[in-house]
Amino acid sequence: MKKKILGYLDNNYNSFSKSFKKIADYIKYNQSIVSFISINELAKETKTSPATITRFSKNLGFKGYPDFQKIFQKEVEQQTSYMKDLKNSINETEKNSNVVQNMIETNIELLQEMDALEIEKSLDQAVEWIQSSRKLYILGARGSYALAYYLYFMLKEFREGVELMISGASDFTDKLLYTQSNDLLFTISFHPYTNFTYQVTEFFKDHGNKVITVTDKKDSTLGNISDLVLTTKNGEKAYTFVPGTIIVNALLVKLGLQDKENVNEKFDKLKEITDRFNIYLDK
Repeated sequence: MKKKILGYLDNNYNSFSKSFKKIADYIKYNQSIVSFISINELAKETKTSPATITRFSKNLGFKGYPDFQKIFQKEVEQQTSYMKDLKNSINETEKNSNVVQNMIETNIELLQEMDALEIEKSLDQAVEWIQSSRKLYILGARGSYALAYYLYFMLKEFREGVELMISGASDFTDKLLYTQSNDLLFTISFHPYTNFTYQVTEFFKDHGNKVITVTDKKDSTLGNISDLVLTTKNGEKAYTFVPGTIIVNALLVKLGLQDKENVNEKFDKLKEITDRFNIYLDK
């Protein structure tokens, strides 16, 4: 049903009034937010009025905005069912069952579902954009932060100009202040998406920067405002970042292969530094 609505908005967009176009644009790029936002809040965001939004909803064949909103709420319920499945799995699993083997099998199933050819193609494009960018900003909040930090930690060892955007850090606004048009944002975010991630991604998009996103759905809130989207599930029975880690590791290898000699020189220099300052234990 939601796809039909979005298709109708695209097909009839040119015939809409100026106010209807504002509402349609907001809905298209903020599909998850529509599930929760009130009619008054939507009116404020779109600079229209509750009455206009009601007319817009009726024009689509609904009784009003609440009836229209339910279509988007149903999808959110389906998405959040992933965590419900995890809860059910915990409740239904016997204490003495082979949990490790179950987790291995779950991750194998998720990896087998990945579209390797499509991801390979997208990663090649990502490598091209990263190489041509002045600076690479990496963004991941809450549950996705660990994967974002891993990419940042590994990539900064053989490339200059890598920044990690951290939610709540006072300097993230300073980082945004000095962004330039040839900078690139790499976002990692899985449902439920955070406001911080969306707002920072939107900032880059509004300023003409390219955005690459690793997420669970191409038509997600973040996917809709990104230039390149790499999709993978993060689990149902178990919340896992194994598929996401595969994508990040593949990206790192591809980047390393593009400038192998220079990367090896940096790794050799890094080892020299860590040995000199006795960073790691010998045993």
